[in-house]
Amino acid sequence: MKYINIVQRFIPLQFGEVYKESNLLEGFKGCLEKINTDGMMVLNDFSLFQAYFNDGIRSQRSNYNFIYIFIHLQFAGFVLYFVSASTNTFGNLVIIFLLLGQYGLCWTLIHLDKQNRFIYQILEWSNKMSNDLNQVNDLVIGSDTYLVDKTSFNEDQYAKLWLKEMSTSMDMPWKSILIEFLPGDTIFVPKVRVSLGGIRKSIQNASAYGFSFGGEGDSPNVYFKLLKLFSRKKKIQFFGLDEERDFIKHRVDELIQHLELLFGKREEPPIIFDDENQEWSLVINVVDRTSSARNNIKQSLDIFIKIVNSYTGNNILI
Repeated sequence: MKYINIVQRFIPLQFGEVYKESNLLEGFKGCLEKINTDGMMVLNDFSLFQAYFNDGIRSQRSNYNFIYIFIHLQFAGFVLYFVSASTNTFGNLVIIFLLLGQYGLCWTLIHLDKQNRFIYQILEWSNKMSNDLNQVNDLVIGSDTYLVDKTSFNEDQYAKLWLKEMSTSMDMPWKSILIEFLPGDTIFVPKVRVSLGGIRKSIQNASAYGFSFGGEGDSPNVYFKLLKLFSRKKKIQFFGLDEERDFIKHRVDELIQHLELLFGKREEPPIIFDDENQEWSLVINVVDRTSSARNNIKQSLDIFIKIVNSYTGNNILI
């Protein structure tokens, strides 16, 4: 599949301008911007991305160009042989076809190497951008607000909300519950919207669900921090010392108790720990919409990687 794909793109890969890495990086950001602007409509027209991929692949340098030297030596030997005395037409045609075949195979392998190099470059840019986005998200949360002030959660006030809107949560599995973090009055404290079985409930302050620290709900607490981490990946894998794992487990257990307080207890907890893989899996759905700009960039990255995979026949992930 990759071989056929490369050969079909012979002309755009062979002929055209060669760009510097800085130009290709700007083109990469331009592709993300187009995805961010046009949304899923970009899937109807791949021409911009195809041209960018071909430019990027053509601009790479392969370590296998030296193979051409051996083919050129063979070609020089054939020319000397042909000029000197050869009158064997059939033999000459066979040699010519063999040389052309070697050229074609060499060109294909070299451009596959260039394609792999460019995909690796895209993957590096994507991972760095993704890590930077995650780091910014962590910094926005704040580093000194991870404690839980349980006295700030007003259970009596929540009981009124539960009777009014949340009582149906008792009748549905964890996976049918969705928690959305929405932009709040400040960049530090989100609004929260819960959906039960696809039915959206009213938007509440984070303090209404006990996701903020302090009586005024002026900063998010560890519950929000953990749920925000789970919103990026439904699984959090642990690496580290036993005492560190025990500390995190204690925090996760507190979050489990809080979620069960909010939505009711079930046979299975809302967060499951896989001892074999050392990872926590969240059953409830959590979506972070507190920064639409950063989320849009992240979504654009995901779509762009899918387009890369579709066009090049690869299967890379970020």
